[in-house]
Amino acid sequence: MLGPERGELLQLLAQLDDQEWATPTECPAWTVKGVALHVLGDDLSLLSRQRDQATNSLILYAEKHPGLDFRQLLDGFNELWVETAMFLGTDLVIDLLRNTGEWSASFYNSVDLDRPGEPVGFFGGRFASTTSPYWQAIAREYVERWVHQHQIRRAIGRPDLGAEFLEPAAATVARSVAAHLPTLDAAPGTSLVLTVADVASWTCTFGDDGWSLADGRADDAAFELSLDRADATSVLSRARDREDAQAAFVVSGDAALAERALRVISAMVASGQ
Repeated sequence: MLGPERGELLQLLAQLDDQEWATPTECPAWTVKGVALHVLGDDLSLLSRQRDQATNSLILYAEKHPGLDFRQLLDGFNELWVETAMFLGTDLVIDLLRNTGEWSASFYNSVDLDRPGEPVGFFGGRFASTTSPYWQAIAREYVERWVHQHQIRRAIGRPDLGAEFLEPAAATVARSVAAHLPTLDAAPGTSLVLTVADVASWTCTFGDDGWSLADGRADDAAFELSLDRADATSVLSRARDREDAQAAFVVSGDAALAERALRVISAMVASGQ
């Protein structure tokens, strides 16, 4: 899905006039152009550190900014990159995004999906100091791009991407939810279902190693959390605050257990996270 998603972004950016490029987005201090440059910076960073085995940009940034934690390093580097790259013309930004999109898709298509790569915290804290299989890095990258494209689309009043882009994004978020859910005081064998109406469902089951995830709906689940398809993209691409995100889910089944799960999930997907 990396190639089709990038194609949609390029088509969108090619339609924009100067005013639309300069439109503020929900990302603080970043215009549409700023978000596009951030995506370009992500491409260059992952190609450098993953494909070419270059020194991670955050390590280089940390050398001149000692004492910062990971989030501060990440935010600081991203801001520095966007500010520095603002001189690039919009036609050049589109050309560069086309090239880096092709290069990153080609690299990811060639790599063994189970090959150990960089740690991917998106799929659980247990990966914070170890390696993760490359499929997790690829899935995280797809969601990152999908989120940023929708930030641009919302800023300039364009419609969401279709269900063919929503389903893999939601499937990835569901796996992240399963990796991060606490016990919820659930009994072993307890299952919950996450659903995007008219798109797909996923089942999380609690066991000795935490929550595992399977595609599809378990008939004996303790409860189900469902999003209407019209709400799913804005909720999962972090357009809503925590309270609004929580209110978008329809709950059926064990209300007490569902409420505990919703508090965690809504915090994960809320804007600003």
